[in-house]
Amino acid sequence: MKIRSVVAASTIFFFSFGAPAVGETAAPTIKPAQAAETVNKAETVDNTEKVNKTETTLELLQDAYQKQISLGNEERSKQEMKEVLEPYFTEKMADVYLKHNAVKGEKEYIVYGTDFPILSIPFFAYDSSTKIKDLGNKKIVYQYFEKTDEGPVTYEGHYESVTLVKEDGHWKVASISESLTEPK
Repeated sequence: MKIRSVVAASTIFFFSFGAPAVGETAAPTIKPAQAAETVNKAETVDNTEKVNKTETTLELLQDAYQKQISLGNEERSKQEMKEVLEPYFTEKMADVYLKHNAVKGEKEYIVYGTDFPILSIPFFAYDSSTKIKDLGNKKIVYQYFEKTDEGPVTYEGHYESVTLVKEDGHWKVASISESLTEPK
């Protein structure tokens, strides 16, 4: 994006010299300082858009996590549970999640809290250690978790990731996984 902004500003700067072509009116001359200012404004817009996209992606995951947690508040039918997850998860992912986590309660189903959540949004830090690979109609959000020997849960160092896909114009969780290698 920075290169494109520099090229655009340079083009504006370059073509501001010389006489206009037949039938055109003269464009205002842009001085070098103005060209640099144009580049800086373009970079700021690009960075702002990137930050906004990152924030939106991370907010989506936080909201999806909250929806998963909410399934432990009360018993529901599996269809009602799917409807809670639907705005954030693909249908297939919602089905797989419920298959592994929904248990029969007194009357309907519920998802109980656990130290070993299966197919749940990871406990991302939501800071610079949480990375996003934007692959067009697919995003991979991931983070490396250092080895821990403390507490009720111990594990080796590993990556946890969430793959988002664009479905009907909306980003949805398509898979949740962990691996020893960085996601590609």
